[in-house]
Amino acid sequence: MKESTEPPPFGTTAVPTLSWDRSVPRNLVHRKSIAEVLLTDGHALGEGRYLLAAQWSRSHTTFRPGSGDRHDPLLVAETLRQGCLYLCQRFLGVPRESRTVIKTVGFRLDTAKEPVVGYGATDVTCRARVYDVRREEGLAWPVALSVKLQLSAGDAEFGSAEGRARILSEDDYKLLRGARAGVLPAPGEEVRRLPPTAVSASVPGGVMVARDGTGSLRVAPADLRHPLFFDHPSDHIPGMVLLEAARQAACLASGDTSGRLTGCRMTASRFTDWDPPAYVGCEPVADGWAFRVTQGGDETASGELWLADSGQ
Repeated sequence: MKESTEPPPFGTTAVPTLSWDRSVPRNLVHRKSIAEVLLTDGHALGEGRYLLAAQWSRSHTTFRPGSGDRHDPLLVAETLRQGCLYLCQRFLGVPRESRTVIKTVGFRLDTAKEPVVGYGATDVTCRARVYDVRREEGLAWPVALSVKLQLSAGDAEFGSAEGRARILSEDDYKLLRGARAGVLPAPGEEVRRLPPTAVSASVPGGVMVARDGTGSLRVAPADLRHPLFFDHPSDHIPGMVLLEAARQAACLASGDTSGRLTGCRMTASRFTDWDPPAYVGCEPVADGWAFRVTQGGDETASGELWLADSGQ
């Protein structure tokens, strides 16, 4: 049963005041470290509309600096991910022991309006819409939904993000994953690690790809305890890792490490497991890069990236 298929419009009525004084409870955004919680507040406005507050640190160590005076664009994707989880548990009655699986994620930035990194953190306002909600008889919470965020800093709206998620009970998740449920990555064979400069990563642990013995590009995170990408154990390769691996693959394919991500969209058609090896490839399209993640010959995720010169 669907409640709506389009996000309701925002009105012009007064909205609650947001606070950026403290983070929301970390369990509501599926984080173990308080330092990795971006959301600080949230209010329901009615009719599937919400107002969220996020704060972006000026020196967030887990993200590659964008161009010296702007935040890393992947903060937009992480804000969307946390926003979806927060809305599900805080307002939509989704049990905390459930599994929220992101199916699609994407964002676009207006580089002329996005905030510059100042002396302190950047306070970001997110006008959120929940739509295309699917429910099942007997459940008080949705089993699938779409979320769209409109992001602004001060009076300037500088970007949007959108995604869809499926919500599973713990039992349904275990049934879906089968023997792979709870299985963590095992030590793999030797791969040729790439230098951070080759993929525009700030530190060696931020490299998400490697060359195997044939020269093919694998999704092979260098640091499985990376504070953002692996804040908690996972029995599959997280979507944020796949997105960053695709960006790094575009750097290698283009030979240009100065391009800055201004937008993306990714669809995960299935889980990307820790084995067999997963591969990522990129090719140029009309206005960006198309990427594809494969495993065992099957596609697990695909999408597009849009890049701009780092000075834009």
